[in-house]
Amino acid sequence: MVRILIVDDECIFADNLKMRLSDMGYQCISTGTVSQAQEIIKTNNLDLILLDMNLPDGRGIDLIRFLKSEGLDLPVIVITGYASIANAVEAMREGAVDYVQKSQGLEQIGMAVERNLEVIHLRGQVELYTRTKNSGTENRKPIGVSQSFQTALQGADKAAKPGVETASEMPTVLLTGETGTGKDLLAGYIHAQGPLAVQPFIHVDCTALPRELIESELFGHERGAFTGAKTRKRGLLEMAAGGTVFLNEIGELPIELQAKLLRLLEGLSFRRVGGTRDIEMNIRIIAATNANLEERVSQKTFRRDLFYRLNSFRIDLPPLRKRERDVLLLADHFIRFFSRKYSKEVASISGPGQEGLLRHDWPGNVRELRHMIQQAVLLQKNGLIDLQHLGIIGAVMITGLKGEQALIEYRRITETLEAVNGNLSQAAQKLGMSRSTLRRRLFAVDETNADCSQ
Repeated sequence: MVRILIVDDECIFADNLKMRLSDMGYQCISTGTVSQAQEIIKTNNLDLILLDMNLPDGRGIDLIRFLKSEGLDLPVIVITGYASIANAVEAMREGAVDYVQKSQGLEQIGMAVERNLEVIHLRGQVELYTRTKNSGTENRKPIGVSQSFQTALQGADKAAKPGVETASEMPTVLLTGETGTGKDLLAGYIHAQGPLAVQPFIHVDCTALPRELIESELFGHERGAFTGAKTRKRGLLEMAAGGTVFLNEIGELPIELQAKLLRLLEGLSFRRVGGTRDIEMNIRIIAATNANLEERVSQKTFRRDLFYRLNSFRIDLPPLRKRERDVLLLADHFIRFFSRKYSKEVASISGPGQEGLLRHDWPGNVRELRHMIQQAVLLQKNGLIDLQHLGIIGAVMITGLKGEQALIEYRRITETLEAVNGNLSQAAQKLGMSRSTLRRRLFAVDETNADCSQ
């Protein structure tokens, strides 16, 4: 719930405004002095301040300057009975977001509150997008007809609609499976199919955040919490209020932060780094891991109590090698997707190509298949994807290279091809080789090393 501080020494006006805003669904605190307002700000989590310009122990400007000195980015709407353009200009210069005269009435003040809270919400959404834009998750339904995958999907459907509407009341979900099996896609699907679909979905990769910054990024920090913390910062957990936080690769979360996460799950509250007060949270947690958490618990690198808390609703995703019926189905889906993306003729896979896909062991699972089809769509001509376009390590090798060297070179070439939309001439120029050499490295079959990755 939005919490508003009213700072005004006219008690009747303040009480009437408090009732008006309470009727609009806001939680209000009121005081009549600058000093009391400062204490309230220090001990409460607020969303907005309504501030009179003339107070018994100072001016409203003094409180705005106090917020700046404390590094608090709290929006302030100035309200005053003394209509003065000079006051308005001074307040706006110091950081106030709006200016309303008391004579305009409670309804106009309420409208100003709603208007500014909407602007603040939109700014928060922009900040959220900026901080998480590279870790988004598709919300389409995962594809697969194999029994093992259907079992996982049925579990996801149950997790999506558990019979409660509030984020904090929904069961925590733990997704397990090898890297590349689609845990992130399934997490997005669970969120999108449930009552939280219109709320934030934040994907946090526990392996991507620097160890020294992960606590601040997740939980936020107060001004002065550490060197460089010049202002208060809301964490991703706080920004996800009402929605879902997907903690990918939870097994890599530092042990010292696991206790803080457990406290959040158990008590629905946490403290920012350097903070002294609890922040109540209404979020749902979906976690995922490719690690064996039971082993991590026995090795004392993962908390037993946190594991039990996360493991209350578990969904195991099968590896692609155990989903033989889904390989060609997924390949066809990716062909259509990348053909549209790159404006290519929709291709089909030759018989040998299909056989190669079905025989491959898929160490990278669905992610490997997706990347393989992406480069095949870029390279194919005449609408036919053959074995040579797929580049399956172990069947189609780069001439003269073996094992890891071949894989590194192969990835370098395919990433360059993707960057130039499959243009062999441009890719060859960027790679510093002739077009014929590029084709030879991509398509030559090394029979001697045909089984090196198996």
